[in-house]
Amino acid sequence: MTTEASPWKAFVAIGILALLLVSAAVYQSWKNQRVIAQNRYNGFDFAEAQGGLWVTRIQVGSQPYDIPFYHHPRELEGIVVRDHDADDLLTRANRTVRQVYLSVDPDAGAKVAAIAGVEIARIAGSKYDLLNLPTTGALTRPANVTVEYPILTCEDATNETVVIQLAPDPTANAIVRNGNCVILFYRNADDAIRVADRYAYMLLGIMP
Repeated sequence: MTTEASPWKAFVAIGILALLLVSAAVYQSWKNQRVIAQNRYNGFDFAEAQGGLWVTRIQVGSQPYDIPFYHHPRELEGIVVRDHDADDLLTRANRTVRQVYLSVDPDAGAKVAAIAGVEIARIAGSKYDLLNLPTTGALTRPANVTVEYPILTCEDATNETVVIQLAPDPTANAIVRNGNCVILFYRNADDAIRVADRYAYMLLGIMP
C-alpha cells in the first residue's frame, strides 16, 4: 500500500513545487509592474540605471532613443518655473530660430559647463534627432581661456538667436524666460544639473 501511494506523493510534491514557482513568478511580475507604475511620470516610463541615472525612452519616428538623466522628474518638482512657455523658444514650430547658445559664467566650473550644459545641448541639438537646432557654448563675459567662445547674454538674444543662460543665484533654483532668452538660475553646481534636467524635461514635454 505504501508503494502504491508513493507516485501520488511525488505528483503532489511536484504540484506544490510548480505552484510555488508559478506564485513566485506571478509575484515578481506584479512587483516589477508596481515598480514600473511607481516610476512612471506623466505617461513616460522611467527605469533606474547604473550610476543612479534615470532612463526614459523617446520614440522619434521609427527610432527609439533611451535618454539618461541625472534626476527623476519627481525630484525636480520643487524647482520654480516662472514661465511655463520657456520651452516654446526651441520647439520645432518656431522656425525663426537659427542658433542656440548655452552661455555660462567663465568661473562657473566644469560641472556647470560640461554637465549641465550638455544636458540641454543634447536635447536642443541633433544627438537624438529631436529639435535639431545648432547649439553652441558661449560665455557671459570675456575670460582668459585657451578656446575662444562667443560672449553672449540675454541682451544679445533675438528671434533667430536664442540664448540659454546659466546664472548662479544663492536664493533659488528657477527657470525664467526673458524675451528670446531663458535664464536657468542655480544655487550651486549640483543644482545647475537639476535645473538643466528640469528644462530638458520641459523641452521633451515630460514636465510642464
